[in-house]
Amino acid sequence: MNSDWQLLEQLLGPERCGDFMFMGRSGDLCLYKHIHTRRYLNLAPDGRCFRYTPVGYVPTDREKAIKQVFR
Repeated sequence: MNSDWQLLEQLLGPERCGDFMFMGRSGDLCLYKHIHTRRYLNLAPDGRCFRYTPVGYVPTDREKAIKQVFR
């Protein structure tokens, strides 16, 4: 996979990335959308997770972000 997938692969492992679409970037964040749940994982270059809010992207707990995307 190309560098667009590197952050997601590091977070979930390559075997779990097949159910995601790379949706693009927002600033430095890479945006990945799960094909079944339609929920996003938004990742910074350093691996931190972010969630989108009405005021923009805010940091969120890694475990919560992973749980949320697979719900």
